[in-house]
Amino acid sequence: MSGVSLKAMYKRYPRSMTGWTAMRRLWELFQPTRQLRSVTDDHLNDPRYLWALKNIDLDVRSGDVVGLVGPNGSGKSSLLKVVAGITLPTSGEVHAEGRVGTLIEVGAGFHPEMTGRENVFLNGSILGLTRRQIEQRFDEIVGFAELAEFIDLPVKKYSSGMYVRLGFSVATIVPPDVLLVDEILSVGDIAFQRRSIARMRELKKSNTTILFVSHNMDAVRKFCTRGVFLLNGKVEFDGTTEAAIEQYYKHSDRSQMADWPSGEEPFAETTNRAQITQARLMDDEGKEMKSLVPGLPCTLHVSYRGLESVPNAQMEIAIHDSQGTILTKFNTRGDGQALGPLNGPGELSVIFSRGIPVARGSVRFSITILDEDCLEAYGSRDNALQLPVESSNREEGWAYVVREWRIAQR
Repeated sequence: MSGVSLKAMYKRYPRSMTGWTAMRRLWELFQPTRQLRSVTDDHLNDPRYLWALKNIDLDVRSGDVVGLVGPNGSGKSSLLKVVAGITLPTSGEVHAEGRVGTLIEVGAGFHPEMTGRENVFLNGSILGLTRRQIEQRFDEIVGFAELAEFIDLPVKKYSSGMYVRLGFSVATIVPPDVLLVDEILSVGDIAFQRRSIARMRELKKSNTTILFVSHNMDAVRKFCTRGVFLLNGKVEFDGTTEAAIEQYYKHSDRSQMADWPSGEEPFAETTNRAQITQARLMDDEGKEMKSLVPGLPCTLHVSYRGLESVPNAQMEIAIHDSQGTILTKFNTRGDGQALGPLNGPGELSVIFSRGIPVARGSVRFSITILDEDCLEAYGSRDNALQLPVESSNREEGWAYVVREWRIAQR
């Protein structure tokens, strides 16, 4: 039995109303959503519209917990809004079995001038609850949201966290048949997030179908039973949660690396006294590595050249992740080494006997030649080498720790 079913579903939005007359805007506002029997290339290429979703085929069985992952603008929120009935599809079929609970936007369904008490009844009725159901569970709703002290204040005086707590409590107090969650839990504090996850686990056990949108991959990994990767309004992957997350990471890394300057471009130099001419990562058999394998022993080979005589020089190496964060930075001086007098070409090797402990994503090496005291930069290359990381899918998080298990049976 399907909890949610989408067949050949498309959704478009006008790109702009700039230049439209006031009457034209007013007329459009009160027109029903225009639905197309079929979508052609002419429709898709019409510059007046932005296609948020394109030919979505998705069948979610009752009780499944599906994580929707993808970069910003990939269509995740639009998909949830179509399933919720907040907006109609431009073309295709949408079916959600039973009552749908939504946690899509902070304060959605709340009237700012009404009190928390009044909004509980208003929002509950919008979500399909009877007045009797709300009255029977009112104290439980307020208690879960921890808003007893503020329940008779207008909600316009609530913080975003208070909005979320009350909305979540109303939407989940009676298990819906389908629950839609869009990054909303990140607004609440840690204690509330824990209670919310516990509540959603209860809903999961009660066979509620859940569509879960989040950029927190650890939450998606632990909570969801299936993953869907969306990109540019299309379903690029539908399968296991871990595989969908890996697709998301690979896309993110490709996008990030595309923004990095090419290693063949001129390097940034503080002075013209030295330059980094080449950097390569080699495996223990001497073969150049095109990707980083977590835990695999490797050696970084750096070629450099002194453009004028330098009596003594040092080298500093920094390793960055795909977001540009420095994972580690070290230099020859700190390790009791030195390049020595610098006048002409030279080579240096750094051996990582236990590999580089990055579990996923990508890495970038920046290399700098410094003076004897590591204070003045003679030459640097910010993007000396960049490599994607081959994820083993065995790790959670970003670090890879080389380990050995020893189990003694007694």
